[in-house]
Amino acid sequence: MPDRFLNLTDGVAFIVSDLHGDRDAFDRCLDHFYRLHRRGEVQYLILLGDLIHRSGPAEQDASLSMALDVLALYDELGPAVVMLLGNHEMPHIYGVTLSKGDQDYTPRFEHALGAYRTAVVGLFERLPFLVRTGAGVMLSHAGPSMDVIALADPLRTYNHCAVLAEADQMLAELAPIEEAYRMFGTHHGAPYERLAQHILAVSGPADPRFSHLLRGFIVGQRSRTFNMLWDLLFTRNEYGLNATAYLNGCQRFLEAFGTDAPAPQRVMVSGHIGTRGGHSIINAHHLRLSSAAHAHPREAGEYLLLDCARPVESADALLAGLRPVF
Repeated sequence: MPDRFLNLTDGVAFIVSDLHGDRDAFDRCLDHFYRLHRRGEVQYLILLGDLIHRSGPAEQDASLSMALDVLALYDELGPAVVMLLGNHEMPHIYGVTLSKGDQDYTPRFEHALGAYRTAVVGLFERLPFLVRTGAGVMLSHAGPSMDVIALADPLRTYNHCAVLAEADQMLAELAPIEEAYRMFGTHHGAPYERLAQHILAVSGPADPRFSHLLRGFIVGQRSRTFNMLWDLLFTRNEYGLNATAYLNGCQRFLEAFGTDAPAPQRVMVSGHIGTRGGHSIINAHHLRLSSAAHAHPREAGEYLLLDCARPVESADALLAGLRPVF
């Protein structure tokens, strides 16, 4: 059974967030990391998810090549490389769509995958959800979610294959499945085959992945397991809460997800939501890091150096470890 919570108790981590297909930012981060790694000043490279999906023209989106580079980094450096699952990687495991405004993220990456699909999606399926450190600093993609505080144990042992197998069983019970395809197409305003080709890059009805768009819809509608992970990765954190409620919620999240961690977890570092500049102190328990796409302006992006053994008592104590990406 997978353990989605990774523990680090020593060494210095080089932490970046939300690179979103930005090749220039990715290369700059790797240059900084290798320079420090060669000097023995950092031991880990940690990517906080959302490596993929750049907004704007396709020719500027280096998502696939960056994902392949991460696979190569795993081969080169092994456990010194950690990537967390982000909400932009998750849809490609399940065949669900992801969009924001007029930007439809999923199809471009699905069509780019081609022969690399098995390796890249396999990487996404293996990714942990958070890192807990001996410093008392927890790392995640999106940060504390008030909706999943009571769900630490099932999220720790989350199994994508089990969720997909359950949905496949539901598909097998649909008779005839062609009627389900027709109803799906009617609901979404286009024939199912056209939608599956556009969104998931399937070749046609004979493609083994042809049913995956319908399967993803079933997962999203019926799987409570899937939806607790969705809540973890898509949380809006403090939005909709007053400062006191969110402060207390952060503390409860850290306690719940820090059970049996190497030290009491006191501070969360996450990305996911934009900041003015390269970071934002949300409260004493939460620092938000923006390394490229989510920094405003982008050139203010930062990475974080964290000693995984040295105790950290509050988010303010992390400020000394911030460095410019650009």
